Amino acid sequence: MRTMSMPIAGLLLAATVALPGLACAGGSQTYSDNVYGAETPEAAVTRFLEAANVDEYRLMANLFGTEDGPAERRWGRAEVEQRMFVLAGILHHDSFQLRRLNLTEGPSSVRVFADITGTSNGNASVPFITVLAGDRWYVQQILTETLSGGG
Repeated sequence: MRTMSMPIAGLLLAATVALPGLACAGGSQTYSDNVYGAETPEAAVTRFLEAANVDEYRLMANLFGTEDGPAERRWGRAEVEQRMFVLAGILHHDSFQLRRLNLTEGPSSVRVFADITGTSNGNASVPFITVLAGDRWYVQQILTETLSGGG
């Protein structure tokens, strides 16, 4: 069981993924490598999953952060990209769909669920916790426990 979490205390690879979301995801989307975060919680998760599926660790890193902003500002790009490498391996998929359940984790945090099909361990509903930093949303925590046992 693994979870990727990035509290202020540090990045932890742990076990749980939950994310509230609403839209479908699919095709690839061009997303600049120098843009951080996303305009909505769902966009952050969608772009994160799309980037993971094509091993775009830098784009994943740009979408990973805390209420202080991008994770790389605290831990450096190299460390964050290494963690994205691990997450990409877990999150490779055939397709996904987001469900937003209007669950908040705090004043500036939203949980979105990604129903992911075709991972190396089968299908799973994975929660993502997103956080608002300024006017941009970041993936802060991914609860990957449902991916570790074949969902």
